[in-house]
Amino acid sequence: MKFRDYIKSDKGQSIFEILIAMAIAALIVGSSVTAIMVSSRSGSATVASQKAYSIANETLNNTRSFAESSWADLYTQNKGDVYQYHLAVVSTSSTSTILGIATGTEAVSFTSSSTEENINYTSWFTIDNVLRNSSNWIAGSGISDPTTQKITAHVSWTASGGTKQIDLVTYVSRVRTRSITFDDWSGSSGVTTPVTRPTNDYYSITGVTITAGGDITY
Repeated sequence: MKFRDYIKSDKGQSIFEILIAMAIAALIVGSSVTAIMVSSRSGSATVASQKAYSIANETLNNTRSFAESSWADLYTQNKGDVYQYHLAVVSTSSTSTILGIATGTEAVSFTSSSTEENINYTSWFTIDNVLRNSSNWIAGSGISDPTTQKITAHVSWTASGGTKQIDLVTYVSRVRTRSITFDDWSGSSGVTTPVTRPTNDYYSITGVTITAGGDITY
């Protein structure tokens, strides 16, 4: 083989090696970009879930505080998954903010420098009665416990073209009982709903007489 032919062959081999190297580099770069994109999506999904958990946890804490101060208002609500509630501001003053139970869901949004983290969440909670078995444990069947309610906080959001949702559960109990001395029973009978305030009405009466002033005589 002549020297000139050797040079041509060597040049052809070098170009072929360069093309192979470029192809390998493209594959490596492509894999790296894909890995970065997957990592970014995974990181955004984690942040979204953490924010949703924070919203749900705050809902449970606020509902627990509400139950401690306004047990009757919580207990008399309709029960079950179909009844959605959220806490809303009823009134405000310079020293306090009063919350009340409102029906429906609540929209919660976060503002971030990252577009992927600007997610709109939907938050609500549901209320269920609690049953206890013969050992006084919470169970799926048994006797209803009017001093305990099951609260489930729900948070949903849209991600990757679908809907994500988390649910957190807690149990709240009536820890404060208001005692009232009442001596006026001049109201009427037939009350069947829970009593949420002092009243002189009652469910039924047998064998006694109520005077005009509200006194009871046998």
